[in-house]
Amino acid sequence: MISKPLSRVWGTVSRLKTLMVAVGLLYAASIGAGIVTGRLMPAAWPDNLAKEEQNKVEQIERIFGRFREPVREGQWSAVLTASGLVFLLNLSGAFSQFTVLSILIVPASFLGLAGWMQGMSLAQIHGSSFFSVFLYLFMGSLEWITYPLATVAGLNVGLSALFPKRQGTASRWLAFKQAWRDAGRLYLLIAMILTVQAVCEILYVRQVLLHGGSGVPLAPY
Repeated sequence: MISKPLSRVWGTVSRLKTLMVAVGLLYAASIGAGIVTGRLMPAAWPDNLAKEEQNKVEQIERIFGRFREPVREGQWSAVLTASGLVFLLNLSGAFSQFTVLSILIVPASFLGLAGWMQGMSLAQIHGSSFFSVFLYLFMGSLEWITYPLATVAGLNVGLSALFPKRQGTASRWLAFKQAWRDAGRLYLLIAMILTVQAVCEILYVRQVLLHGGSGVPLAPY
């Protein structure tokens, strides 16, 4: 029962691998450019980045603030509930911010900007230990790799509508529908990755809390 959907996911990934590689390279290059920019940028730029991160903290606090103490204490009901919320937020964010915009074939502008901003944040990264930084990057990378996947899902829909032969048909409507089927399979993969990521994030948040942090993992403890 499980192997059949997974084989379909693998078939879709194999068929779209060229597009995935291209988008993945764009994303990696954007992150690299952001890291270089972050190391060389004027002193005022980190301040602006810090203000943006502070806004993120405030938004996250409104949603997850009530889970801080239960998660710190290791209450599994709170850990699982918070993990579920992280999963839903990340999944909806991937769809709205990457897939939908990429249907309009603008992944270079948005994914590139997202990677660049992420790279600038990584350029400022530091933690209390190598292990802390490693766990932070591991947790974050599980989410970050879904961005190119979500972008490919949307980009494939847009390209298939323009070039239906990508889907082996002359009908734009049929190609459009088939591309959404591809997107559904990619989102099954994205959902599996984000499920693991959400649990890892909340467990990492607990470590942040135990080390005296705020519980918002925008940087290593």
